[in-house]
Amino acid sequence: MGRLKELDVLKGLAITAVIAIHTTSDGLIKFDVSSYSYMVYLFINRLSQFAVPAFIFASSLLLSYVYRERFRTITIRHLKDFYLKRLMRIIPPYMSWTFIYLLTKYVITGGATPLTIHNYLKYIITGNGYYHLYFVIIILQLYLFMPFIVFLISHVKIKFCHMLLISALIQILFYYVYQSYIVHYFQRSAVLVAWYILLVFTGSWIGINYEAYTRKEKYIATCLPVAIVSGVSYIYLYHLLNLSIYVPLSVFNLVWYIYVTSAALSLLYISKRLRIRSLESAGRLSFGIYLIHPLLLSIMNGIYNTGNIMMYHLYTLFEFLTIYAVSYIITAALENTAWSKYIVG
Repeated sequence: MGRLKELDVLKGLAITAVIAIHTTSDGLIKFDVSSYSYMVYLFINRLSQFAVPAFIFASSLLLSYVYRERFRTITIRHLKDFYLKRLMRIIPPYMSWTFIYLLTKYVITGGATPLTIHNYLKYIITGNGYYHLYFVIIILQLYLFMPFIVFLISHVKIKFCHMLLISALIQILFYYVYQSYIVHYFQRSAVLVAWYILLVFTGSWIGINYEAYTRKEKYIATCLPVAIVSGVSYIYLYHLLNLSIYVPLSVFNLVWYIYVTSAALSLLYISKRLRIRSLESAGRLSFGIYLIHPLLLSIMNGIYNTGNIMMYHLYTLFEFLTIYAVSYIITAALENTAWSKYIVG
């Protein structure tokens, strides 16, 4: 089974968007909402919000593509092999970087963040070691459920449009269950894999039916325009919230779901035709880049500060390019070393 290079391109686009989000987030707060600079940062930051959902979509697609035959039948042996392989790839670097970021917090806060075993274990369990590590908790949940998702979908013979509709209905049901009950006990919805059911189920169906799905091009005629319209709508609603104008949470989240799902589907199509080696390489190394880049961002944010708007823009661009390049170089350098599995997976 050959490597799906288009998924590397998709992940390359997603990790580019992640770094864009984190390097532009300060500008989104810094500038007045009526300024041109604010609008530029708003568009870049909000349009890049497909990043984590695209990673979850790509992971679901790849796992279902690779294991579609094996998990047509669930056995203890298959489950053991799957979990051992997947967990050993993600848990050691997650534990390493949780400690690194705990140490970083300890240094930055002058010891206000306790450097203790208890605090470390708490961060490991919750994914709160740093603002981006929640993603690992989502992926661990995805690994837990994926064999059963693949088993279920591989035994249900339905068309893609029907799968999309069913997934959307399940997502809506979970959303209202969460808002009505779960939110009172757990407020971090974005860390639950069920928050991304639409992307997980859709990606899994495509992975199982990959050859048949990718032969058809009719979906892009719908997905791309929907992604553009919903993306602009999402930016507009976010802007209204920044102006303290009331927007129903259900409407805001609905537009977000439409945007990130249609964007992921559109980018899969684009990635099959956008064979850029640098994006392929970035996608292949994306987990390491994802883990490393916030540490570099925290360093660069403390190096330079200016009140000059043009210099601020130039430094933000320089920061984006430097963090991307250095994260890539470090991950690539570590990839073939004995330390790789403990640091970059």
